[in-house]
Amino acid sequence: MQNKDGFARLVLFTALLFGLIVRLAAPIAAGGPVNDGGLFLQMTRDLQANHFALPETTTYNNSNIPFAYPPLGFYLAGLLQSVLQISLISIFTYLPAIISTSAMLAFYFLARQFVGDSLHASIAALFYALIPKSFDWAVMGGGVTRAPALISSFLTLAFAYRLFTTKDARNLLPTSICAAALTLTHPEITLQTAFSVFVLALFFLRGRKSFFHASAVAALTLALTSPWWLTVIARHGLAPFQAALGAHPSDFASSLLYLFQFNLSGEVILDVVAMLGLIGLISDFRRRDFFLPAWIGLSFLSDPRAAPFASLTPLLLLAVRGLESTVKGIVLPASASDVFESTFARRVLLGATAYLFLSGLIFSMQLGNQFRILPAEREALTWIQQNTPADSRFLVLTGDAALSDPLSEWFPALTEQKSLVTVQGHEWTPKFPLVESLREYAQAQSCLNQELNCLSNWNFDYVYIRRVRPNAEGGVELQVSILEASLRGSEEFVVVYDSDEAVILNRTLPSPLR
Repeated sequence: MQNKDGFARLVLFTALLFGLIVRLAAPIAAGGPVNDGGLFLQMTRDLQANHFALPETTTYNNSNIPFAYPPLGFYLAGLLQSVLQISLISIFTYLPAIISTSAMLAFYFLARQFVGDSLHASIAALFYALIPKSFDWAVMGGGVTRAPALISSFLTLAFAYRLFTTKDARNLLPTSICAAALTLTHPEITLQTAFSVFVLALFFLRGRKSFFHASAVAALTLALTSPWWLTVIARHGLAPFQAALGAHPSDFASSLLYLFQFNLSGEVILDVVAMLGLIGLISDFRRRDFFLPAWIGLSFLSDPRAAPFASLTPLLLLAVRGLESTVKGIVLPASASDVFESTFARRVLLGATAYLFLSGLIFSMQLGNQFRILPAEREALTWIQQNTPADSRFLVLTGDAALSDPLSEWFPALTEQKSLVTVQGHEWTPKFPLVESLREYAQAQSCLNQELNCLSNWNFDYVYIRRVRPNAEGGVELQVSILEASLRGSEEFVVVYDSDEAVILNRTLPSPLR
């Protein structure tokens, strides 16, 4: 039988290979960036146009949005484009999946700190590689910021844990550098990681020396990130950050229900990893080891909306323990010095890997199939860019949800025109916050099933109606619109572009709002 270290390397290699395949499946199925990223692509263009100096605002959607988003991901994408001379669209299509795969190594390093064993850490990394919650948002176009943030988050937690448990000052600098890189990459993951560090501190931070180390990390992180946040504050004040903090109100009741269901892994067929995690959680409770269960529970108190990410690390560590407990219940512990050295345990792991790979691949392909812009829709957007006046105002109606509407988000970036109800970027605009933007978006989409007088609240030149919607199986579903029939029958509008996928109508009479 293969020795333990060799088997650990094989498991880790399998995690990297299968994880890469699963992650690439989504953008390949989509034929372009998955779901979002249009705002970030335009911000990357703005950064390049400003010779990589931080712009004051982004030109996205002509909405005067402060360039307040942490910019490290945009620098990475822009520099790669400048060096490799490939299109930004290609970068936003494939780079998130590739970087997300690299995050597996960072997760393995983090798991190794907690379990102190390469095989157990490799199994945790294998679970991480294949469950949907580890990659669903990371492989989207917006993963240009999310995927690097995952790497920085795992490394920050790993070095913070080492700093707290060993009290070795040599961990100060790497903890601070990783925390700074995270802060400069993604705000929400930064907040969740900070809370996870707080949980680590509750359990492992002891003595004046450790408190000094923690304070030094905080001070160094602030210093390293100060060129960014001082620039933003000097230009816009604290208002963009205040708006971003309040952009996503939490539904605590729904979050608690999600926790009690314990599908924290996002598995869509059988909740294998989640069930193993639950077994591990019960095992830890029986041993009176409350660290990992507390980490999961407290995550839902800090930010219920993003708790599935914060609880991912403890969940997977518990899942490894759950698998170990399950196998021990079937095979006597004396069969091997380590349960995963037994032939039976390795066969169980092989079967679980095959299932997780297949289910993860199916999920990823469905993700790419469903949240994409169709080739014919790209043609329509190109037509808009080439055939409509530069100051045109569009009402884009798709019938999708605001934060999972790829056409609405990519419309401004691909047409260079204004989309009146696109919500992306408004988390940074205090005068028109995201909550109001979401409300206006929903109101506009509801007009698809109403007559044309429903549109009287908006001052626009063109209406874009999405006539089909991609589905998870790779096909499309026809969307019949009452509004389209009403507009076609009105003398106020004329059809200027018509296809099976989209219809664009120009308002020929002045808007009553003008």
